[in-house]
Amino acid sequence: MKLSVVIFCDPVHDNSGAELLSAYVAQTLDHAKFQVLIVDNCDRTQIADEVTLLNARLPSFNLKYIQSMKSGRAAVVNEGIRLAESRLIAIMADDAVPSPSALSAFVEFHETNPHPLAVAIGPTLFREPLRRDPLRRWLEDSGTQFGVPMRTTFSAWPQHFFFTGNCAMKRAVFDEVGLFDERFPWITWDDFEFGTRLVAAGGYTQLVIGALAWHEHYVTLAERSGAMRKGGHAAVIHELIGPLSRAWEPMLERAHRMRDQSLLADDPALPLWQRIPRFERIFDREFLLGYESEVRGDRSDLVGLIASS
Repeated sequence: MKLSVVIFCDPVHDNSGAELLSAYVAQTLDHAKFQVLIVDNCDRTQIADEVTLLNARLPSFNLKYIQSMKSGRAAVVNEGIRLAESRLIAIMADDAVPSPSALSAFVEFHETNPHPLAVAIGPTLFREPLRRDPLRRWLEDSGTQFGVPMRTTFSAWPQHFFFTGNCAMKRAVFDEVGLFDERFPWITWDDFEFGTRLVAAGGYTQLVIGALAWHEHYVTLAERSGAMRKGGHAAVIHELIGPLSRAWEPMLERAHRMRDQSLLADDPALPLWQRIPRFERIFDREFLLGYESEVRGDRSDLVGLIASS
């Protein structure tokens, strides 16, 4: 077996389990050469039902559904890594629908690159129908969604960037760097913290265009605002873990400067260039509020929040 795929789930995601699993069945990589482990701690019942149907239809397809009792993406991904049978491990989100060549591209990258700490990152992009929404288009093109604008960095990839939505690495990475830090209780910033350890250990990431996955995620302003609130909380956890650079300091400074000014609500009737400053102000404010709440030891603002868990 050449590759183990660990898929983590998110209750906010509502993409079709049938489409997700069909994409893995359609891989150009021979089915005997990879396994798929879906580790679910948020009751994605549609995916669980589709796994049952697929296993009955294709019993030779190496697919397992693991219902996890763990909390947080870091713990769930670690559980999948421990169960993985291959020395090459891909980590994928349940809203990342891989293109047919994705797994083959990951395997080819690692077979031709002996560096033990190299990580392949696949582009994770909205299909054009989803990009018709101005918010999604701006989130993707500005890099606000994941941290880099994947559509515009094909030739100038920042090799310090890491995220868990669509990536593959040798097991040697975890032997050297360690697993994901389970002190992060949500789907946010655990991958950023892991990336800082990866780079400090001499590792790097490389964009592998053939490992494209389609980002089937119904993004809304409320959901992204909630994610920024959790990001503020996670930034404090990140600061407590170790003496790391505070890349989020400019966001906090902007929010502090403008905290007494009223926020303007989004207005879809406006052109995008006029809406973007409103998006940015809303996200900065949410990040600041989350950051200050975590400093106080108060997570009550997260109750009922619409955001990735």
